[in-house]
Amino acid sequence: MAKETCPHCGAAAAPGALRCAVCGASLAETELERTDPRLPAPAPIPASAPAPSPPAAVYAPPAIAGVYGYPAPGYAAGYPAVGYPGYAPYAYQPYYGYYGYYPPFYPVTPKRAPGEIYAIVIASIVTGFSALSIIAGLIACVLALFAVFGGSGNDLSVLGGILGYTLGPVIAGGFGLWYGIIGIVRRPSPRFQLPPAWMMLGLVALALGGAMLLWNVDHYLGRAPGGAIEVLPLAFLTGALPALTILAFTSQRLKNLSTRRRVWTSLLYGATLAPLLAVILEGVATLVIIFALGLNSADTQALQSQSTGGQMSPKLALATFLVLSVVAPLVEEGVKPLGALLAIRRLRTPGEAFLVGLAAGIGFDMFETIGYIGMGQADWVTIAVERIGAGLLHGVGAGMGALFWYYLINGKGVRLRWLRAAGAILYAIFQHGFFNGLALLGQVAPSGMMDWLQKPFFLGALPLDRMNLIFMFLYALILTMLIFMTHRLLRAHGMPDRPQSAPQWPAGAPYIPYPYIPWGYGLAPQPPMIPQAPVTTGGAQ
Repeated sequence: MAKETCPHCGAAAAPGALRCAVCGASLAETELERTDPRLPAPAPIPASAPAPSPPAAVYAPPAIAGVYGYPAPGYAAGYPAVGYPGYAPYAYQPYYGYYGYYPPFYPVTPKRAPGEIYAIVIASIVTGFSALSIIAGLIACVLALFAVFGGSGNDLSVLGGILGYTLGPVIAGGFGLWYGIIGIVRRPSPRFQLPPAWMMLGLVALALGGAMLLWNVDHYLGRAPGGAIEVLPLAFLTGALPALTILAFTSQRLKNLSTRRRVWTSLLYGATLAPLLAVILEGVATLVIIFALGLNSADTQALQSQSTGGQMSPKLALATFLVLSVVAPLVEEGVKPLGALLAIRRLRTPGEAFLVGLAAGIGFDMFETIGYIGMGQADWVTIAVERIGAGLLHGVGAGMGALFWYYLINGKGVRLRWLRAAGAILYAIFQHGFFNGLALLGQVAPSGMMDWLQKPFFLGALPLDRMNLIFMFLYALILTMLIFMTHRLLRAHGMPDRPQSAPQWPAGAPYIPYPYIPWGYGLAPQPPMIPQAPVTTGGAQ
C-alpha cells in the first residue's frame, strides 16, 4: 500500500504514486511498517485540503530528483525547489584526447611591436659600419707600425695618431659590433651608468696633477720630459677623463635616462665617424673660401695649418674667421648629433635625446683633445690643461643639436615646438662660433691688450697664456648652461632633480600593508602605496 506522505521529505504524495515526486523516495510500506504496532498511524488528509500539484513537472525531473534526493531532508511539504531546471550533471561533453581529436593547430607568428623593424635596421647599420671600422683600423695600424719602425716611435704626435686612427677605430668597432648584434637579436640593454661624477673628478685631478708634477720635476732637474712612450698613458688619461667626467655628471643629473647601447654607440660614433666627416666637409669648405677670396700661397698655408702668427692680412683674417666661426660650427654641430638622429624615433624623452647627443660630443672631444695633446710634444701638459673644459663645448653643443632633431621629428603636440628646435640648434652654433672666434682675439686686439694676453702665468714652472683665463670663464658659463638644461629637462619629464622625502602617514589613516612581491621570476617590485586619509560619510555631501 502506498503512503500518502513521503517518509523522507514529508511532501504530500499523489494518490497511487509509488515514489515521491519531490525527492524520489519509495512510498511503498515495508513489511516492518505494516507489522510494527509502535509506529504511529499516518495522519488522515482533511477533506477540505486542496489537491497538491506535482512540483516535479516544474522544478526537477523525477529521474534527477531520484538520483540526488533534492530537496534535502527537513524541507516542508510543498516547498518550492530552488535549483537548475533541466540540469544534466552527467551530460556528455566531447573529449579531445590524445588520439587525434584535437582541432587543427596552426602556429601564428606574433606581430612585431611598433618600431621594432626600424630598430633592427639601425642595429644592422651599426653592425656594418662597426665591421668596416675594424677593418680600416687594422689597415691603419699596419701602416703606423711601418712609421714606428722607421724611426718615429718616440714622436708623441705619431703615437697619438696611432691611438686615434688605429686603435680607436678597432676598439670602437668592436664595441659597436657587439651592441649592433645584441640590437639585431633584440636583447634588452641595461641602463647606462658611470661611476659618480665626484669620483671621476678626483681621477681627473690625479691625472692632471701627476702630469704637472712630472713636468715640474723634469724641469727643475734640468732634464727633458719623459719619452713619448712613457708619457703616452698619462697623456691619454688627461685627454679622456675630463670628457668622461662631464658625461657622468650629465647622466646622473638626468637620472640615467638612457641605455648603455644608445649612449656608448653614440659616443663611439662621435669618436670615429664624426671626426672623419667633419674633416672632409671642413676641407671642402676651406678650399671654397680660399678660391673665393683669392688667397696667396703663404696665406693658404697659414690658414690650412691654423698657425696665423701675430700679423694677418685682411683676407687671411676674414678667411680665418669664416673657417673658425662659421664653417667649423656649422659642420661639427651638424655631424655630431647624427648618432642620436639614427635612433631618434626610439628616444622617449627630450632628456634622453640630450644625453645621447652629448655622448657623441664627448667622443668627438676625446678624439680631438688626444690629437692636440700629441701635437704638443714636450708641451703636451699645457694643452691638456687648456683643453680641460673642451668636453663642455662639444658635449653641450651636440646635446642641443640632438634636441633640435628630437623636437623636429618627435615633438608633435609639444608647446612651442618649432621655437624650441630653432633655439637649440642656434645656441649650439653660436656657442661654438663665439668660442672659436676668441682665438682671433690675440691677432686683432689692440697692441696693449695683445701684449697682456700673450704674457704667461705659471703653475710652478709650467707656463700658461693669460688667454686661457678667458676660456676658463667660458667653460664656467657653459657648465652653468648644462646645469640649467638638465634641470629644465627633468622638469619636462616630470622628475624632481632633488631627492624627495618619504611620504608620511596622515594622522588617523589606516595602515595598509605593502604586498610582498619577489624580485625574481620577472616580477618587478611595486611602488610603495601612498597612504590616504580615512573617508567620512557623515554630514551633508
